[in-house]
Amino acid sequence: MSPDIKCLTPQEEESFLDILKNRKDAERAYMLYHLMLITGLRLSEALSLNVEHASRAKVELKVKGWTKNRPEGRGLVSDSQSQVEKKDRFKTVYFPKALQGHLKEYLKVKARRGESLLPGAPLFVSRNSARISPRQVQRDFKKWVKESGIESNLSPHALRHTVGTRLLKEFKNAKLVQRYLGHSDVATTLRYYVDVFPEDLEEAAEALAER
Repeated sequence: MSPDIKCLTPQEEESFLDILKNRKDAERAYMLYHLMLITGLRLSEALSLNVEHASRAKVELKVKGWTKNRPEGRGLVSDSQSQVEKKDRFKTVYFPKALQGHLKEYLKVKARRGESLLPGAPLFVSRNSARISPRQVQRDFKKWVKESGIESNLSPHALRHTVGTRLLKEFKNAKLVQRYLGHSDVATTLRYYVDVFPEDLEEAAEALAER
């Protein structure tokens, strides 16, 4: 993951969502991206959601991860000598009431389209009613980003990046952001999910001048 992933400004976020809102051909996209901008979910995590999750206040999701272990009986070792093993874990994702309201309306959209509302059915599906693929979402995302007039060199991960940056700016609590995004350590949060907006620099300068 590159530390250069872009974060949307509040104005860009508004422009992006306004393009999708109230468009019949963008109902799924609006719900998906709106959900990601509230929960901070990775695209793969958002696409793993099922219909049953739409009515819950919180959801437990499995997060795939990797961990490095020192070879037994050795002291300091290089990264190439470390043993890497898969270590899955779970994180709690909170769906606030406003988001639950949007999801409730989205289920009505799915019903109108004739999509399955069985509890284990995918929440976001393609035209053939299969769980939509990340590749298709990424293609659609670029189309909507271009139409909204913001920087075109973006991926859906910019939405998660935006959430992390906004939370840290609002609450000034890196541990909270770490838990919210589901990072295994706070260093990842600080390295990848913190952007500085121009207005932040201006506010900092004004604050110093007032001392």
